[in-house]
Amino acid sequence: MTAPVSITSLNHWFGGFHALKDIDLDIRAGEYITLLGPSGCGKTTLLSVLGGFITPTQGTVSIGGRDMTRVAPAKRPTTTMFQDYALFPHMNLRDNVSFGLRMAGVDKSARYKRAGAMLELVSLADAALKRPHELSGGQRQRVALARALAVEPDVLLLDEPLGALDLKLRRAMQDELKSIQRQLGTTFVHVTHDQEEAMAIADQIVVMNAGSIEDQGAPARVYREPATLFAADFMGEMNHIPATAGPDGVVTPFGALPQRVDGPKAVACIRPEAIKLGDGPVQIGGAKIKEAAFFGTYIRAHLVPDVAPDVILVAHLPPGDLPETGARMTLSAEPQAFHVYAVGD
Repeated sequence: MTAPVSITSLNHWFGGFHALKDIDLDIRAGEYITLLGPSGCGKTTLLSVLGGFITPTQGTVSIGGRDMTRVAPAKRPTTTMFQDYALFPHMNLRDNVSFGLRMAGVDKSARYKRAGAMLELVSLADAALKRPHELSGGQRQRVALARALAVEPDVLLLDEPLGALDLKLRRAMQDELKSIQRQLGTTFVHVTHDQEEAMAIADQIVVMNAGSIEDQGAPARVYREPATLFAADFMGEMNHIPATAGPDGVVTPFGALPQRVDGPKAVACIRPEAIKLGDGPVQIGGAKIKEAAFFGTYIRAHLVPDVAPDVILVAHLPPGDLPETGARMTLSAEPQAFHVYAVGD
């Protein structure tokens, strides 16, 4: 089962606090969407609106072409999977997974068959009679996923489901979630504050800030061509370089860039991996190492450019010998690697 989701002109207030502001969002059937943003940005509130746990002050939510704005959670074609798993400790895995079907009045034979198929999907068929306390955290997470999918929702809502897992297990579960979603074709809406997680699993990323959508699109586009300065910063590390608008583009300490902005003041942003050693089209020029650290696949270095000593650039250098503090090097970049945004008046 799968369905498209459409959110139109959505606003919500908690008392005097405007939690969601003019949200318009269309999700295609079978798409994996991540709602990404810092704590307090509105992503969990939006997920709660989709699940029916919050009735929005204004706007509409439709699922599969049907207005669900004021439909109770139990009557929606959605299921929510939470970070804390919420498994019943006194039940074995088969009964945990089939619990929603039991509440829906499905007979034991049919619900156990469905539970077995879902446990097979998450590679836990052999553990069907075990209790949750006998499992690892990652296994309990997979059981929670199997239970959420057992009722065949049109849309699965995931509220930071991997937040309690360690890094290695979280990455393994990211791969597993994406694989299962591809197999089933169910629409997934996944809340996270982890940028790498969002890029690893999503077909589309929705970047939220202060109750509004800052940017939305495919992960590569949102990372490489962020629509706003907030999205640029939140989607990964960015160097900020002061700039001013000129007749032929934007002027920086490293020369002119062809991008244009509205207003006299601007900031030119460039990601650490886009800064290169040696000469190039945009000459950053000579720079001195302030500090450097080895990160396995690259060296993360803080550099002070000669022409802009008040600017500290972070660059990802090739993973060779760790450069000493005070070492000098020449830096450059491609003009298209810079993202320019207007700031202030």
